[in-house]
Amino acid sequence: MELFRFGNSYTRKARTDFISVDSSDADAKLVQMNFFNFGRGYERTSDFGVILRWADIEDAIKAFSDMGHPDAIKLRNAVNLASAAEEAGWRADTSKSN
Repeated sequence: MELFRFGNSYTRKARTDFISVDSSDADAKLVQMNFFNFGRGYERTSDFGVILRWADIEDAIKAFSDMGHPDAIKLRNAVNLASAAEEAGWRADTSKSN
């Protein structure tokens, strides 16, 4: 996870909560969350962003699971179940549309 501050040369084009950066490489995929005008009062405002990679999400799910959060435990169990099914030879049918 990376925290960064937008500098004076940064010009904001749109106020977007999430920006997806897609790539064919799974490790290069990331989500950026922007926090504009972060801080207290009128003079202490800065523009920050956080970059998250999938490994950060996995770490967060693990931390919530370790604390006993029921939804995180369900998500962890679903991921483990899907991994076991794939190891047994099951493959998702991606030809169907939702």
